[in-house]
Amino acid sequence: MDKKKNGIYYTPDKLAKYLAQPLIDGETIRVFDPAYGEGSLLLAAESVFKDKKLKNSNIELYGCDIHPVNGLLTHLPKANLVESDFFNFKKPVFSNLILTNPPYIKHQSQDKEVIAKYRNEYPELKLLSNSSDLWSYFLVKSVRHLEVGGAIGGIFPWALLQADYAVPLRQWMANNFKSIRVLALKHEYFSDTQERVVLVWLKGFGSPSEHLESSVANNIDENIEYRSVSLDEWTSKKVLFLDKLDIIQLSDKYRRELGFVSFENYANTRIGIVTGANEFFIKERGTAIELGFSQDQMKPILTKVKELPSLIINGGRDLKYLLSISPEDYENHMEFIDQGQLMGLDQRSHCQNRNVWFSIKPKSKPDAFFTYRVSQIPFMILNDSSVYCTNSIHQIYFKEGISENEKKWLVVSLLSVYSQLSLEIVAKTYGRGMLKMEPGSLKEVLVTKGTTKINEDRYRSILLHLSQNNKPKAVLSATELLNIELNIPEELRVCSLNIWNEIQENRIN
Repeated sequence: MDKKKNGIYYTPDKLAKYLAQPLIDGETIRVFDPAYGEGSLLLAAESVFKDKKLKNSNIELYGCDIHPVNGLLTHLPKANLVESDFFNFKKPVFSNLILTNPPYIKHQSQDKEVIAKYRNEYPELKLLSNSSDLWSYFLVKSVRHLEVGGAIGGIFPWALLQADYAVPLRQWMANNFKSIRVLALKHEYFSDTQERVVLVWLKGFGSPSEHLESSVANNIDENIEYRSVSLDEWTSKKVLFLDKLDIIQLSDKYRRELGFVSFENYANTRIGIVTGANEFFIKERGTAIELGFSQDQMKPILTKVKELPSLIINGGRDLKYLLSISPEDYENHMEFIDQGQLMGLDQRSHCQNRNVWFSIKPKSKPDAFFTYRVSQIPFMILNDSSVYCTNSIHQIYFKEGISENEKKWLVVSLLSVYSQLSLEIVAKTYGRGMLKMEPGSLKEVLVTKGTTKINEDRYRSILLHLSQNNKPKAVLSATELLNIELNIPEELRVCSLNIWNEIQENRIN
């Protein structure tokens, strides 16, 4: 069995015990794990129970798993462990504690017909969108087996705090559990995945939330302090965990005191060109010429973020080319097009969405490019080379009336610590600190377009840092230039830079 493909990551014993520790109390504890695997969480509950030496108490352990590993649980009654798809598990309410580390299968890898069946059978699952990963379905369905007043201890991916599909899930938690505690861990506890995890303790099932608190730590060995979280923050698009530093309040200062406004005031963001088959439609220059394509049919195109630094230095000279074929060109390129059809490319969804599957007609060239997924420091560069890009990079189109000087200030602003902190609010964070910026989120980022003529030497110096892939230096240079332009108070400069440095340190670690 491919454990990674099936989203199976067995829980380390130390982490399992840490999760169970606060939830083991009371007279009779009936623990259920809907995806028990090799039994780490059930054994942790048993171990904690024995350590606490609870008088007049007893513990019962139950589990369900589609692919169990029962070697460590042979001391339990066989009837307590069920080998089954959890969504076929029909036992009514029987537990007062659920411990779970559910499968982390992405929605793209799920069988859509199976998911549709789950949603039809269990109406409560319909609060989740079609883009929800499998762990969220496990969580919602698990309460069918939980007594009123019961508790859940869960190990979930950071998507709980970052993904759009998790917003209604967090609202569901707040509606159904009296107490919520969340610990976001930066250390990767599962060696065979890049997922960072969130520990969640939910208590008092059946009552709306009265107490929400959260913290962030590198690992569970730290002395961890929790802070209160408002319901509005918990149900916002992205839950922030930046220890004691409040970026949202800082961003409000940028608006009030520095005149920053949302990026959408100056530009629109669109995804890049979706070919449906980059390996077919995008070729090296020499290959395109050998295939008989003319210069007019070859459009220079960026295919990945790593090409942006080179674009600054070399323009579009090192790029590959998009083959822009008109329907009328079929006879001239019949052999090439038929080859694509034999490969089944015409049946791909993006190709079928075009009137003629092989005809990609790029619209107007973008004014600038912005990184879509990046591990450290998103940035924008102007399209001085008049090229296109695939959907691995965002296209920026400035609104009418934005001058060339103002465009350069926007490049500088987006690199400054002030806009970078604003980006932290709206961007989604994935494994190893990878940032993902959706077009709809970028419009909310705070920027300024300056009012004076930009210092060209310093602007070129910033671009040089980017071209050398020295993005931290580019950020510091851009920030310094903006500090002078806006006469930013020293206290605000220092505070913003300190927060940005802490975020970068955490992302690297």
